[in-house]
Amino acid sequence: MSVTTKRTLLILSVLLNFNFTRAQDHSLEYYVQKGIANNPVLKDISNQIQANQYDSLVARAGYLPQVSFNALLMYAPVVNGWGYSDVITNGQQLIGTVNVNQQIFNKKTRETNYRKYGIQGMSLENSRKISESELRKAITAQYLAAYAAFMEKKYQSEVLSTMYDEENVLGKFVESGTYRQTDYLSLKVEIMNLERNIRDLDIQFRREFANLNLICGVRDTAVFSLSLPSVAENKASNPYASPLFRRFYYDSLQILNERELVDRRYKPTVNWFTDGGIVNNLPADIYKNMGVSIGMSLGLPLYDGNQRKYQYGRIKTMEESRRNYQDFFRFQYDAQLSQLKEELDKTGISSAETRKQLALIVELITQDKALLNIGSLSITDYVIALKSLTEARHNSLLYQIRAQYIMNEINYLKQ
Repeated sequence: MSVTTKRTLLILSVLLNFNFTRAQDHSLEYYVQKGIANNPVLKDISNQIQANQYDSLVARAGYLPQVSFNALLMYAPVVNGWGYSDVITNGQQLIGTVNVNQQIFNKKTRETNYRKYGIQGMSLENSRKISESELRKAITAQYLAAYAAFMEKKYQSEVLSTMYDEENVLGKFVESGTYRQTDYLSLKVEIMNLERNIRDLDIQFRREFANLNLICGVRDTAVFSLSLPSVAENKASNPYASPLFRRFYYDSLQILNERELVDRRYKPTVNWFTDGGIVNNLPADIYKNMGVSIGMSLGLPLYDGNQRKYQYGRIKTMEESRRNYQDFFRFQYDAQLSQLKEELDKTGISSAETRKQLALIVELITQDKALLNIGSLSITDYVIALKSLTEARHNSLLYQIRAQYIMNEINYLKQ
């Protein structure tokens, strides 16, 4: 097989590869949805939310009347005057009762306990939103990395195709003496360099694409074409109401509720109780010892070694830590958002300038190609022009990707 035939097959395989993958295009949103559906962290948080709901139901059930059955069968023998005192044991006992008890007059205590689970549920839901945003940001960044490698390979493959065409034309000019053999060899060296670059870019693209599948939990090993996502800026009316700040609000609610729970432990508790069954120590009279009882109990803490004071101190320390974290995060948030917006503006200016430069280079190459085909331009100048095209395309792509990266970061902050 001739060298020309091999190169033709190579460029055809590259083009066929792009045509095949383009027919099976997967967008950024496709991978985001796959990642959300497969992410174990999000599943774990969903399970925590469900578990918290069960904990709330358990707490509610604990305030309902509690019913239990107690049974006792006891025999205390006295042998030759030795044994337990009958005054204490009655010699034997048979007890079987159904007992019911319930705490009453505890509406505020119940509400405080229920509120604890409600706040935990809202905090978990907020954590789920933050984790989902973090995952979306990571997937978008990896998608952009794969897209950049994909487009670099595509651009250089197009340049390689142009060089193959010019190689055939230049070969005829060398035979006619219009160009020197050294010009032809210089072009072949550039073609070999470009072929190697394309192979390296293919490896890089497949690695980035595999990493994208790993993040999203996609088991498919096929490689698909990618398109530049349009990451639009979130128009949040109040950035400080985002889940990133709401987490501090929920922490504050939990601390306040914890203080109220401490207070409730020092309130009087009232229980009512009743039981019914058999309490007997003489089996012959068992039928006479069936009965019921009913009563109430009162509990009032008097002194516990100043535990309440120490609990207040612990809660105050927790609130101070929460405020420190919140204030420092707000400082970082404002500074980072301002920096990202400034960087986005400068990137937009550079991107516009690069697009103008790219248009001029494309026009220049069109003219250079015409001159080359009539023998009026050196191959060195043409190769330099092609390198300028590759570099301009690279820079244009770099600014596009950078703008999307920055917007991705901004959207995470303004979720």
